[in-house]
Amino acid sequence: MAGIGGQLSASIIDFALITMLALALLSGRVGTTRAFAGFIIGIIITGRVSFTDAVTAITSPAIIAVTSLVIVAVALTKIPGIGQALFGRTKLGMRASLIRFLGLTGLVSAFTPNTAVVGAFMGPASRHPGLPAHALLLPLSYMALAGGMLTPFGTSASLMVVGEAARHGLHLNVLDFALPGAMVALAVYAALVLAAPMILKRPEGASDADKAVYYVEARVNPGSRLIGRNVGENRLRHLQGFFLAEIVRHGRIISPVSPSQSIEDGDRLIFVGDFAHVGELHAINGLSIDGSPQPNALGAMFHAVIAHNSVLVGRTLKEADFRARFDASVLAVRRGEESLSGKLGEIRLKIGDSLILAAGPDFRSRENLRTNLHILDVEDPGQVPLSRRNSALLCGAFAIFILVAILQLIPFALAAFLMAALCVLSGWISPRETKRIFPFELVIILWGAVLLSQVIQQSGASTVLADFIAHQVVGLPHWAALAAIFMLAWFMTELFSNASAALITLPVALGTALQLALPAEAFVLATAFGASASFLLPFGYQTHLMVLTPGEYRLSHFLRLGSVVLIAYAIAAIATLSILHF
Repeated sequence: MAGIGGQLSASIIDFALITMLALALLSGRVGTTRAFAGFIIGIIITGRVSFTDAVTAITSPAIIAVTSLVIVAVALTKIPGIGQALFGRTKLGMRASLIRFLGLTGLVSAFTPNTAVVGAFMGPASRHPGLPAHALLLPLSYMALAGGMLTPFGTSASLMVVGEAARHGLHLNVLDFALPGAMVALAVYAALVLAAPMILKRPEGASDADKAVYYVEARVNPGSRLIGRNVGENRLRHLQGFFLAEIVRHGRIISPVSPSQSIEDGDRLIFVGDFAHVGELHAINGLSIDGSPQPNALGAMFHAVIAHNSVLVGRTLKEADFRARFDASVLAVRRGEESLSGKLGEIRLKIGDSLILAAGPDFRSRENLRTNLHILDVEDPGQVPLSRRNSALLCGAFAIFILVAILQLIPFALAAFLMAALCVLSGWISPRETKRIFPFELVIILWGAVLLSQVIQQSGASTVLADFIAHQVVGLPHWAALAAIFMLAWFMTELFSNASAALITLPVALGTALQLALPAEAFVLATAFGASASFLLPFGYQTHLMVLTPGEYRLSHFLRLGSVVLIAYAIAAIATLSILHF
């Protein structure tokens, strides 16, 4: 009786911890890293996983491999000439540009973390002379995901699946991913080349209506002629490019702002509109934008996007001491279609937020730029490209690394670690830069994902779900069972991270294969492919968040183009795995 009570109590604890993690991630109010850190502390304190086992989990080969590849990826982005390689010297139409651009994206993503690929390629794509960023950035994010499935080390989810499967006696290699990955990449490639030009084409006359809307904060100067007069009298409601959305007064937000609202000394005015008309705000006597250059010096401004591993994520500009850190002031902020409120310096920043920066003289020489911000206007700010000699040596070393990984001459985690060490020792990336870019947040997320999988498995939930799926597909073709596992992993990746989704689904997949007496390898691969099928929602994957704002996308763009890509991806993955293994 005591044993039953203890088991029930443990199940309640497991359910509570998993539910709190899911709610924290879905709410968006708690960062992914903080949510998983809280989960890790919770399961250790409650004794659901011993401290020794938890420490062992963080040193798993898969986590070592992922973190090593992040370092290697940063070194690879220092190779000059990315823009020319992506689009060539001649101007091409949208479909012809996509053929070249997405082809190279898929190939590079097979061997480099997709967040690094998107971060490196979104700048050149945004600067394309003939096509808008809207036409290129979402296909870039989708192709980076699909191309990552060509190898077991193209995504963190695949690496984690391979590592955990090995603990169960299943050893997958590059060849197990090569054919289904190639079919998936080709299917997504074809879908994007055919569908993206139609779905992402802007309607006639939409160029003015769809201007990127930024939030700009202006300060009422002491003694300004605006003080004591209302909004209507100051003609602040009749601006061409901006709308006065809020007044911040002594920490209190006044919104909406009526024409009869008076302006007082010390007010902060929050304008919403097209930043191309910022000169209109400069022209208002008695109003100033903090840190802004004068209209004749607008060349000192840059358009930046917050990177997925930036120290700015989850912090305000004030907390991050933005001006001192980057020698730049934030003039405007934009976040997809989300409405922002309050003083810009007190808004908590998120991955993909778009910033307009007024840069100081040291801005472009700051070494921390590339790890925190993607600058879309210029090539490689804050970074000195590698010389031809070092670029050639790096490419040669990376080719040897890929060959060693394919032939499995040594364990992949060791090969990745040695490649990262070589990058540092050869000076392709400095020790200081390595320390700064080390993905501590990613390590916490992956660590939490491994422990989440262990908790679900020991709670018995994976066995129950495996029994349910096996019962539902009895008498159906074998591919139906693969489809069920694929859909489960896909659903989980929309709730959690892709690595979490893979590790949650993996024990269910193994249990289902055992129940149906089918090859376990097929179900493990279905798990990996399903966990990386995050195409429908902009908030389901980091690279989607990175391109959301600079590409000026709405949820409808993800749903329309993402549904086409998801169908092509799913059919290619399930059909190929069924043919190969059944």
